[in-house]
Amino acid sequence: MNVEKALETVQNIFYQGCLSKVQEIVFRQSWEGKSYQEIASDSGYKVGYITHVGSKLWQLLSKTFGKKVTKRNFQGVLKQQYIVKSANPGTGSVFVEEWPQLRSVSNLSNAEQITTLQYQDWGEAIDVSIFYGRAAELAALNQWVVNDRCRLVALLGMGGIGKTALAVRIAEQVQGEFKYLIWRSLRNAPPVKELLTELILFFSHQQEANLPETIESQISRLMEYLRSSRCLLILDNGESILRSGEYAGRYCAGYEGYGQLLRRVADERHQSCLILTSREKPIGLTAREGETLPVRSLQLAGLRQAEAQEILKAKGLISTEQKSRKLIEYYTGNPRSGTVGTMFSNNSDIAARSSVAANQYITSFSKGDKRQNCWSKSSQTSLKMTVP
Repeated sequence: MNVEKALETVQNIFYQGCLSKVQEIVFRQSWEGKSYQEIASDSGYKVGYITHVGSKLWQLLSKTFGKKVTKRNFQGVLKQQYIVKSANPGTGSVFVEEWPQLRSVSNLSNAEQITTLQYQDWGEAIDVSIFYGRAAELAALNQWVVNDRCRLVALLGMGGIGKTALAVRIAEQVQGEFKYLIWRSLRNAPPVKELLTELILFFSHQQEANLPETIESQISRLMEYLRSSRCLLILDNGESILRSGEYAGRYCAGYEGYGQLLRRVADERHQSCLILTSREKPIGLTAREGETLPVRSLQLAGLRQAEAQEILKAKGLISTEQKSRKLIEYYTGNPRSGTVGTMFSNNSDIAARSSVAANQYITSFSKGDKRQNCWSKSSQTSLKMTVP
């Protein structure tokens, strides 16, 4: 389904007629995976106005389809609607929510139509409607995930460098390539059995009644789904299940099952992709990755000067280019450091105060960013290390 078919579908079901010019711009460019910032730059409208038009458009689609529609999931919703309307033109139904209902539609001609349906669960994924830079990284990830069909991709970098935002952005761009998409955060260090249960239930449409008892058996069941359908799994905050310091990259006691999961996803044949974000590379990954292998890792650096300048502008920091450059250099292009914008007023001498602010921010960050994960619980236990 291309954007023209999608627009035709929308215009055929809207009670008030066709989309306005600006709505169509937002629709078309959102379909291409562009952020509101990029749409505003291309169209000449202010980003605030484009964001408002987009919000109203998704609300209108939600009301029309009877299901929450967002910039992130509207492609999947419209593809489902298009299939149902094409297969059963006489029906007044505008949305088919569950697999069994769709399969019962008598006019569906073949299984290929069914396999184009998408099922998504974005979990705690953040909003990246405003996104800066990372064009080269996005191009590389798109090549790896779509063209090279990598089985495991790790996004690595220091805290606040933009791993989560980049993961959301690439997932939004490639979502049309996958039948299933699920995002899960490991921030609170969920036991691997808990994660595996969620994944299996999601892929089975909550139909799995008797889940295997052992971790290895649950992973085997999950691998069956990864082989039978093209699935995209995103696991965020992978450092939460890893030790730090001298034991960086090794799994916390009781979390070695994650190593089993990553090893099997990396080693076994399937048609899916797992994207992991982490400050540290899990042990065992280096031996499996390579430029032409189905396991890759991308180490993120700070944003470029021009991209960081856009963040300062968005935060209302008005200064000379030289002063802004000095501030950016203090934070080495780390996007999270953009939160220091609240420390300055528009009339502040950024160059003079950036050194003090940097020290204050780094100090406060080091105090507030202590991981509340399995490390604090396992520090009192023996340092048992497991290689996947």
